[in-house]
Amino acid sequence: MTERLYLRDSYIKIFDARVVAVHADGIALDRTAFFPAGGGVLGDSGEIITAGGAVRVVETTEPNDGILHRIEGALPGAGDRVEGRLDWERRYTLMRYHTATHVLAGVMYTDFQVKVTGNRLTPEKGRVDFSFPEFDRSLLEEGFRRANQVIARDLPVEISFIPPAEAKARPELFKLETAFRHDLEEVRLVDIKGHDVQADGGCHVARLGEIGRIAFTKAENKGKSNRRVYFTVESP
Repeated sequence: MTERLYLRDSYIKIFDARVVAVHADGIALDRTAFFPAGGGVLGDSGEIITAGGAVRVVETTEPNDGILHRIEGALPGAGDRVEGRLDWERRYTLMRYHTATHVLAGVMYTDFQVKVTGNRLTPEKGRVDFSFPEFDRSLLEEGFRRANQVIARDLPVEISFIPPAEAKARPELFKLETAFRHDLEEVRLVDIKGHDVQADGGCHVARLGEIGRIAFTKAENKGKSNRRVYFTVESP
């Protein structure tokens, strides 16, 4: 199992590791700060520094056998010591989008009882699918207004872990309409203090003020009650 450094510290930019497996197009490490694509968020890119020089990590994914760092260039060998370096600007932008999505989802769930059914976050834009029994554009716009009010409070974002049984007994932790996994040893919580707490395995900023401001761009119908909402994050 790869030690996932990002779960406890999303601000790690450079780390040391050992290659534990070499595949046709990439490597597995004993520890990594690279986030693998999942939960609608793109995986990290960056560099791996080997004894022979730097090679490009073009994508990080999580197939069935663990986290894979897809490499462009000569692959290091199993057992080699390497250094990982994230494309920090790209990662940090994704962190801002991800935390912004939690703020918006928290507002829509708490104030309007609207759940998220899916999302897709890139460094250029965010997309969130909401389950609206009846779509109300003015309600959505009000949700963005309230979300920006929350962001302006610059609340801290804290990470903690609880047993799966405790998480299962707290359905409010799961704003996304997906099945709860029962094979987890611990459930990671992302707690926007005083606003929202969710079970989540991704990377987030430490304070809401880092997000800046979220701007609603458009909404589309995607089924009987599903509305696809697009937004951007503007720098603080």
